[in-house]
Amino acid sequence: MDRTMTAEILAVLFVFYVFGLYIYRMFFDHLSHIPGPKLAAASLWYEFYYDVVQKGQYTFEIGRMHEKYGPIVRISPYEIHINDPEFIDEVYPGSSPRSMKYYWSQRMFGLKSAFLVTESHELHRLRRNALAHYFSKQSLRELEPGVQSQVDKLVSRLQGLKGTGTAINLLDVYACLTGDIIGQYAFARPYGFLDDPDFSPYWHHIMMDVSQNGHILKQFGWMLPLMQSMPDWMVKKTNPQMMTLINFQRVQGFRKQIIEVKESIARGEKPTGQTTIFYDVLANPNVRPEEKTTDHLQDEAQTVIGAGTVTTGHILAILTFYLISNPAILQKLQSELLPLMSETDGRPKWSQLEALPYLSAVIQEGLRIGYGVSTRLQRLFPDKILQYNNYSIPTMTPVSMTAVFIHDNPSLFPNPRTFNPDRFLANPGLKKYIMSFSKGSRQCAGLNLAYAEFYLAVAAVFAPGRFEWELYETDVTDVELKHDFMNTCPKMDSKGIRAVVN
Repeated sequence: MDRTMTAEILAVLFVFYVFGLYIYRMFFDHLSHIPGPKLAAASLWYEFYYDVVQKGQYTFEIGRMHEKYGPIVRISPYEIHINDPEFIDEVYPGSSPRSMKYYWSQRMFGLKSAFLVTESHELHRLRRNALAHYFSKQSLRELEPGVQSQVDKLVSRLQGLKGTGTAINLLDVYACLTGDIIGQYAFARPYGFLDDPDFSPYWHHIMMDVSQNGHILKQFGWMLPLMQSMPDWMVKKTNPQMMTLINFQRVQGFRKQIIEVKESIARGEKPTGQTTIFYDVLANPNVRPEEKTTDHLQDEAQTVIGAGTVTTGHILAILTFYLISNPAILQKLQSELLPLMSETDGRPKWSQLEALPYLSAVIQEGLRIGYGVSTRLQRLFPDKILQYNNYSIPTMTPVSMTAVFIHDNPSLFPNPRTFNPDRFLANPGLKKYIMSFSKGSRQCAGLNLAYAEFYLAVAAVFAPGRFEWELYETDVTDVELKHDFMNTCPKMDSKGIRAVVN
């Protein structure tokens, strides 16, 4: 048999394989009863087209699927998506029933063992518990002065720019704030982003480039290990964005910092001032040796620094935009802040700020309109068949929901793209539909830190009589979601959320 005939036979067999797979997935697969587009059910390449070729557009395509097929759709050969606010607790339960993460989707983070990407319910609890104490509300109360010191530094920087006419990118500014805060928490070493005269624009950009890489890594999980084994010049030439992720891991020196903490513990040294996340983990005899390896803690460090920077920084920038854009809302907020700011010499505590109902409503509305994480979050249930209306969802089927659709649901939030904190004053129960930090047993471990940053930063930046703000060549198109890179991204040619402080 010559090579030509062999090639022809292989081509025919491949065509039969593809056709047979298509028929199976359409009519015989265990998810074939779930409505949705045939191409999405047939192949993951459907998602590839929208997220990689079209740059983060699959979330919007899923929205169109729901408009056509209803609240439950099959969005891939393996995954179901549900758009129903009343089903949140079923998809994101507490400790019971057991839920797992979807290995295929978790590849987008470029991590191996961090608790964020751990599939197993039991192993996730072990890994999360190793860090959870440090993010508890009690621990944060004790370490609040560290957060306040970075907020004070931000205020000082803004006072130096007051009246100069200098336009600043609020996305860069708040990424500096949150990056320095989480650096101090993790290693007692703020990265000094706020000290940069230009607010370290590379830091926000690198975080967004890393996010954009996620769609490629999800589709091609082998790519990052391959790129890491290649010379830098070759990576830069073949995939510049992947080089961004590699540089992020290197430049921040996560591995080096973990090793330094280990060496200090071996010498019997204790950190001066506050303790840190990774010192506590390594010095804690109750944490398993497996959670103390350098490789694992390097992944955890990348997770903590990345997650502790982007989402909170984005929400603060979006909140600032909407407060500047709505003078009546800002005036109402400042009227509420005025007595407390006067009593505390302009530096109120987090607990005092939490008691302010309008400030709390402003923050909830910022979380709602800014979404937080814009991509869908999957869960798998090894012990339970989910039942949605007349549809049974088999065990170990990835089921997902998306904050974008819940937060923009007009039945819950009339005129959803209008910034209106009063909706949370009129109906405090709406808070249960906010999914910015996910829900259930896999909810973001850093939620309490994020809230501390929201309250302290908003109060400081909008303290009555402290600053007057003016937007600079910025409108709502620089804020509205146009690309889902896991983190929200506006139009690609946006120059940021820019403002002048007076």
